[in-house]
Amino acid sequence: MSRPIPPTPLRIGFASVYAWRPHVEHLQYLATLARKDGHSCAFLTCDADLPHCYTRELRDVRPDWQECLICRTGGLRSYAPTGVSSIGELQEPALSLPARAKDWALSSAGTLGRFESDSDFASPAFHEISRRLDLSVELAYRATRNWIANEKLDAVCVFNARMDATRAIFEAARDSGIRVVSVERTWFGDGLQLLPEENCLGLHAVDTLVDCWSHFPLTKTQAHQAAGYVAARLTGRNQTEWRAYNADAEHTGWPSTGAMRRVLLLPGSRNEIWGHPDWQSDWKDPLAAYDAVMEHFGLKAADVVLRCHPNWGERIGKADGRLAESYYTEWAQTRGIHVIPSADKASTMGLIGQSDAVVLASGSAAFEAGVLGKQVIATAPSMYQRAGQRTDATTPQALEQATLHANLDPATQAKLSQDISRKSLRFGYTMARRVAQYAGFVRAESSSRYRYVAGADPARLTRLLLSGQLETDDATFAADEGAENEVLDTIARRDWEALTPIPPSTQREPVQAVRRRWMFRPIDTIRGWMPVGDR
Repeated sequence: MSRPIPPTPLRIGFASVYAWRPHVEHLQYLATLARKDGHSCAFLTCDADLPHCYTRELRDVRPDWQECLICRTGGLRSYAPTGVSSIGELQEPALSLPARAKDWALSSAGTLGRFESDSDFASPAFHEISRRLDLSVELAYRATRNWIANEKLDAVCVFNARMDATRAIFEAARDSGIRVVSVERTWFGDGLQLLPEENCLGLHAVDTLVDCWSHFPLTKTQAHQAAGYVAARLTGRNQTEWRAYNADAEHTGWPSTGAMRRVLLLPGSRNEIWGHPDWQSDWKDPLAAYDAVMEHFGLKAADVVLRCHPNWGERIGKADGRLAESYYTEWAQTRGIHVIPSADKASTMGLIGQSDAVVLASGSAAFEAGVLGKQVIATAPSMYQRAGQRTDATTPQALEQATLHANLDPATQAKLSQDISRKSLRFGYTMARRVAQYAGFVRAESSSRYRYVAGADPARLTRLLLSGQLETDDATFAADEGAENEVLDTIARRDWEALTPIPPSTQREPVQAVRRRWMFRPIDTIRGWMPVGDR
């Protein structure tokens, strides 16, 4: 959508209805940059104004009033002493919602219930959760439209923009005709995910950069860094990702006997992306895609192993992953496919290493499998769909053109494997240092604790808000593939210790303080003793 370019300085709004760490801190950091570039800022929060919300639906360990008190204490007001508006005080004049608003709580409902199958998404339980969130969506939308008008805002940065009230804030900004950018934590931790005119699941800006940079060789430092993300996972040192799965894994042999091929099936959680058009598959459902893959490649049950996602064995808030686990397990068992349950300690990385190919929908395991040089057969859109390392099986027509690499001669297999590994490294680096913004200045020390290095260019944020175009954070590249080849040789030797990233020295780095108001500072110390919010 085109936007009129407002004059500078801008009036920029920052909105979050949740006090989750580290997202409120990230918004405050952006506001600091905006002010450095001469802009003025306004903030929108929830002061226990919503009758229902994602946080209260997620957990049931404490009364609602206590959840709201904790959220308010850690929210935007703990950073900004002035200029903060509340959803509850912005309900007049009353504004009607557009017809499409009926869908804005559906993504939250799917994730909260951890629904997986079509019948799950058609169930009364799913629609009941959505119904409870509908009024909150209405209140957030109305408040945001009024807030934008009252504050005369030129742009809005909103956390997440996918879930219920945050989706309503995002849509209200778009309907007001101003620029809107979603703000989220990045995949690997460093930097910020800033997507213009898209919520946190949007793929348009990601596709553009991933496609562009898939053709440029990495320097040795860049290739080493990209490989380091996989090395950190394989050695259990990935302390900055939001979730670390299979942490106490045990390496086992391939569990299926009599196999002609070793194909590892790694289904993901459909509820995490359900309903987003960018992730919509052409297959009737995930199981239809997996059946088609088996038929096309002539795979027998003994050739396939289903590894249930370790996430399904964990509780997220009050919901467990039984719906997804039973959905895929029942399908596999009726076909005689060996199933490894989610709670099993078998190393997923070890299984990937022993496989001929990995089949998945859009899961992030494609990155590790690709770096290892394994064929990645993907049945749905994903953030790596333009990276050039996957075998496209997202439609029946694409699957018809696909070849199982294990059926080819050894020389061709080796060439394809190296190309997959190379393209996967480029994809990993693009996500970590090109799509991610301010990656050199916003440093993750853990999954929720950050260090901010002084010297970031505030004009980068201004350009994003004015143009609506995501710039690459690092535009450097190598002249040839020589440096990549050195790292690929190290990967081929599986020398992960040589690739494990070394934390940067911070002794002489000037730090930019992003701190709560003094009376709220004990919050972060207390939170450091607690698990992250959705555990």
